[in-house]
Amino acid sequence: MNSPASRPLLALATRYLLGGLLLWAAVSKLANPTAFLGSLYAYDLPLPAGFLKVVAVVLPWLELLCGLMLLAQAWPQTTLLFVAGLFGVFVVATAQAASRGLDIACGCFDLTILGFPPTAAGTVHFLESPGFAFVRNLVLLAAAVWLLYLASAGGTFPPPAPHASPGSAPAKAASQHPRRHKRR
Repeated sequence: MNSPASRPLLALATRYLLGGLLLWAAVSKLANPTAFLGSLYAYDLPLPAGFLKVVAVVLPWLELLCGLMLLAQAWPQTTLLFVAGLFGVFVVATAQAASRGLDIACGCFDLTILGFPPTAAGTVHFLESPGFAFVRNLVLLAAAVWLLYLASAGGTFPPPAPHASPGSAPAKAASQHPRRHKRR
């Protein structure tokens, strides 16, 4: 699956996965900002409460913006830098919570929309645990870094634009309508 021919499809699927997960995370947090703030407090980070309140307000909107930009393929390198930064912060936060043995929900996603029955409480608890969130965030960080590598190396993400040959219609149109420079 890592052949050069399959790489664009894998990159596209990865981009859509990251974008969709960021949208899901953002909507989950925006739907219940008080619960998200409570999740941030549960991490017991040595940060001022006022800063955590700002994070609770800003982070969901940043996730929403990054998710939309990934799906729209807008400014891919810049977007992927932000996404990798987000996942890097998430890795650090969940790692410290897991290493300290905190029995908290990560606050990442609203899993109730998946329709888990009440008998699956153990599964939901595991999926929301800091340990599982740490591993998930490491994988997502690796995916974002891989996409960033492809974007910056001129690889298959974003897909290369078709080149116009000198006699093609786009090339002729461009030569007939040169750009006009504004004089100051």
